[in-house]
Amino acid sequence: MKPNYIHPLVSILSAALLLTLSTRTSAEEMYKHVDEHGRVTYSNKPMKGGKKVDLPPLSTLPTPKVAPQPAPQAEAVPDKDSRRKTLQEEIAKAEKALAAAKAAAKEGTEKPEVFKHTKTVIGKDGKPATVTQTGRNVVAYEEKMKKLNDEVALHEKNLEQLKAELAGLGGKKPSDSKEDKK
Repeated sequence: MKPNYIHPLVSILSAALLLTLSTRTSAEEMYKHVDEHGRVTYSNKPMKGGKKVDLPPLSTLPTPKVAPQPAPQAEAVPDKDSRRKTLQEEIAKAEKALAAAKAAAKEGTEKPEVFKHTKTVIGKDGKPATVTQTGRNVVAYEEKMKKLNDEVALHEKNLEQLKAELAGLGGKKPSDSKEDKK
């Protein structure tokens, strides 16, 4: 039968763990026992074959004092007038962005995507000739227009939400904007 062998490092770590976990005072005693297989056992009670171990006192550190944290400050709530002014400025910006998006969409419809394909062919006279074909690239046009129209819809939704928030503050809906006059 092969004896169980525990590495000395494991023994040392076990002892350190026991020392760390114990809340003993310097008056308590520790005992160490090594059996015939080399296994080390530590105990705070005397055991047969165990020897008293003189350990240095454990060093302890006082608990650090934590400074009290100040009470959290209430967030400053902007008054209705300043929020109304901010919303009106944001609405003006949103209207400009919407106008720019609509202009880009209009320009996109006026400039459809086209492709040019050039190839060399042999003519009836046997001489090579360059032929260029032009056509509409429908897929690219549809992708471009979808992006432009999505941009317009996004700006319209943003503008609608800003106006709704302004109306919720009791502010009048800015009906004299450029978009509403069109």
